[in-house]
Amino acid sequence: MKKIFKASRFDWRTIAALNIVSTLSQVGQFGIAYVVLPVWMADHGFGAGQIGLFAASLWLGQLPGLGLAPWLSRCMGARQVIALGLICTGVAMVCIATLPWPLFLAGGLLAGFGLGLRWIGLEPWLYRIAPAHARGRLVGFHETLIALAPIIGPLAAGYARLSGQAVFGIGGVFAIAALVPLAWTRKPPQDIASDGGSHLMSVLRAALGQRIFRQGLLIALLGGMLEAAVSGLFAVYTQNRGIGALQTADLLAAFGVGGLLLQYPVGWLVDRLSLRTTTMACAAGTVAVASILAMPLAYPQLLVAVFVLGGLITAFLTLALIASTLTGGNMAGNVSLISMFYTLSAVAGPLIAGVLVSAFDGNALMWFAAALAATIALAMATTSRTL
Repeated sequence: MKKIFKASRFDWRTIAALNIVSTLSQVGQFGIAYVVLPVWMADHGFGAGQIGLFAASLWLGQLPGLGLAPWLSRCMGARQVIALGLICTGVAMVCIATLPWPLFLAGGLLAGFGLGLRWIGLEPWLYRIAPAHARGRLVGFHETLIALAPIIGPLAAGYARLSGQAVFGIGGVFAIAALVPLAWTRKPPQDIASDGGSHLMSVLRAALGQRIFRQGLLIALLGGMLEAAVSGLFAVYTQNRGIGALQTADLLAAFGVGGLLLQYPVGWLVDRLSLRTTTMACAAGTVAVASILAMPLAYPQLLVAVFVLGGLITAFLTLALIASTLTGGNMAGNVSLISMFYTLSAVAGPLIAGVLVSAFDGNALMWFAAALAATIALAMATTSRTL
């Protein structure tokens, strides 16, 4: 095995290890914290406004993590930043499990902070050392692996029956377990650390001169709001339809399977068509499926529609990240900026959706999702040529 690694000009050992780190950590950091905990809250009597506020705290906590990660990678090293992010998540699970409302919002902020550190500590490192001739497919493959999180998280929580504190233990164990493959990585090349040396504002000014980055920025701003709203308030949508917590966990697993299966094809389409065309197709599909989900549906039809919606909504983050990796210049800064814009808009998503669902009903979540997706399609259709 060592001979194989040495014979290649690519560090496949580190590439494999980083993908395993992403897969494991994403289960605890996203599959449990972002997807399952809102279901746990709905099952324990929290209202739509409280659930939306908690979901927003997760995304809000990401912002300082995303912003600080490039600088911390330069000072500490990418591996140490990733480890710090994983430890933050473990501590956050303890806080959320033990603190009363609204104090456990501090745990939500810390969980988001840990995810932000791990995200930017890992992905620029991975994309820099991987082959560059198939970047769209590489991003799609990586996003496919981390799309296992919203499948494994709900299934594991469903096995624990969402009772007691077991769900928090599952989240913490997956996050801490990711430290094991992280130890197998080789030291990042020097240019990974130097990527964090530029001020983000100077990186932003340079990146805005490229159309592909501006397209990615549009996708990030609207796609982040869309994903956060649906993942954060989905349990309220199902609850209003009389669907219990365990069936909601099954639906979320189907949502995750859809996300898992579509990400590589999305990267493949970007490589062969364009970012703009692929984004418009995903947005149009989201409008159609979200509109269907706002109508009365039998459970089998609901399962299929949620599966498709999961694939389409998850694709927006993949598309935004592809744009950041195709943008020239400072890769860590580009990925960090796109991620920050995605996260910043994601803070607003659950808050707005929570107000709409409280004022109307659970179906308002899907109409909100359809409106956001239509805006993405319209924005790409009317502005991409002049961006």
